Amino acid sequence: MVYRPTVRYADEFKEYVDSLFHATRLDRNQIIRAALFTAAFSPNFAALLDPYKKADVPLPLPKWNTNEHGYWMDRTPMEHERGKDVNAIIRRENETERTAESIARTPTEQTENNRCNGQIERQERKVSSRPIRIANQGGITIKIG
Repeated sequence: MVYRPTVRYADEFKEYVDSLFHATRLDRNQIIRAALFTAAFSPNFAALLDPYKKADVPLPLPKWNTNEHGYWMDRTPMEHERGKDVNAIIRRENETERTAESIARTPTEQTENNRCNGQIERQERKVSSRPIRIANQGGITIKIG
């Protein structure tokens, strides 16, 4: 899921983001995400938040490392676990489960499932050959008949 906040900030910030946009090959969203990405590791950011911090709650630790640039470069960064794409592993497991389920079914169950995938009989009707009248009298009226 992608979080899409509406950010309101002063013209000075807008001009700075626009200047960065024109000085780099990054889009404005990437620039804002890069700022959030680095803020988590910034002692200046932590010092800025310190007077507003609740006494009994520590600042959260980021779920990313400083070398994981996908978190700010991409709109939806891929989650990695032990160097592998977690989503690929889940997909593979689901495919294996589906295959195992189809093998475990009895021939009767397989026949019933195939019946659902068969072609559906459709009724056919002849379309009327009468002309279609369209009248515009202060609004749109379409009469088919």
